[in-house]
Amino acid sequence: MKRQFSFKVAVIGDSGVGKTSLINQFISHRFERDYLSTIGVNILLKDLDIVYGKQKLDYMVQLMLWDIGGQEKYTKIRHMFYQGANACIIVYDLTRPASFLMVPDFLQDLEEFLQRKVPTVILGNKLDLKEMRRVERENGEKLKETTNALAYFETSAKTGENVEQSFSIIANACLEDSFKPD
Repeated sequence: MKRQFSFKVAVIGDSGVGKTSLINQFISHRFERDYLSTIGVNILLKDLDIVYGKQKLDYMVQLMLWDIGGQEKYTKIRHMFYQGANACIIVYDLTRPASFLMVPDFLQDLEEFLQRKVPTVILGNKLDLKEMRRVERENGEKLKETTNALAYFETSAKTGENVEQSFSIIANACLEDSFKPD
């Protein structure tokens, strides 16, 4: 019988960067053109089989993906959604530099509330909009280094590019953290 784990992953970032679309692509491999702003929070689940450790043991990992609304009006209530997060995915829009500039603020807000660092992956989304791109890869890579994030990916919720890999890294990091002594 597989050991089972459940981890809460806060998915945060500015409004309209594609958080919901990335989660939908990861869970159901679909993309919807119609965009509806997340009101407060939306919680979605995904079960993953992960082979981990020196013995290559098989684990069942459930990710509880907390899709947290990025609108400024939710700033004050956002903290209650951070409670108990095991990891974080921060998303920005490759076509909107302002959303990129907000990544450190979102991360600082999360870490101040949790009073600790959590495994974090940074995603530059909307890679499929190449002609509209305004944030270069080097900027994302630099941000990964300065924030000590686990990884940086450029993703497309529309095509699915790098979506599975980014969520998989978070799941593996959560599993690894669960085996560390306190």
